[in-house]
Amino acid sequence: MRVKLLVLLALAIVLVATQAVAMEKPTVTTPQEGAALGPNYDIEGSMPSKAFLVLVTDVMLADGTVLRTVPGIRHWTAQDGTFHFRAASPRVSIGEKDTVVGYRIRIFEANAQETGPETAINCTMAQ
Repeated sequence: MRVKLLVLLALAIVLVATQAVAMEKPTVTTPQEGAALGPNYDIEGSMPSKAFLVLVTDVMLADGTVLRTVPGIRHWTAQDGTFHFRAASPRVSIGEKDTVVGYRIRIFEANAQETGPETAINCTMAQ
C-alpha cells in the first residue's frame, strides 16, 4: 500500500513538473502607440512573473509595407516581471531623404521551445 502511494505521488509530481506553462503577452507602458522615436529609446512594462523577452523591430513605409525586420535584444525581466531597457531604433537608407518610415516594435516572451503572444506598438521616426 505504501509503495503504491509513493509511486502515485511520484507520478503526480512528474506530471505537474512537465506541464507546459502558458506564455503571457507583455504589457508595455513605454513607448506608447504613435510615439516618435529617436536613435535610442526606452521600453518599459511588465509580465506576470520573471520571463525572457525578445524585441524585434519592423521598419515600415507609411503605407505599412515592411522594408525589413531587425532582430533586437533579448532580455530577462526583473524577478517581479517588470522590465526597463534601452533599445536602438534601426536606421534604414532607402535613397530618398523625404521618405517617411515608421517602426512596429514587437515584444514577446520566449523559451527554447516556443514563443508567446506578442505586443506590437506602432511608432514613428523622430525628425
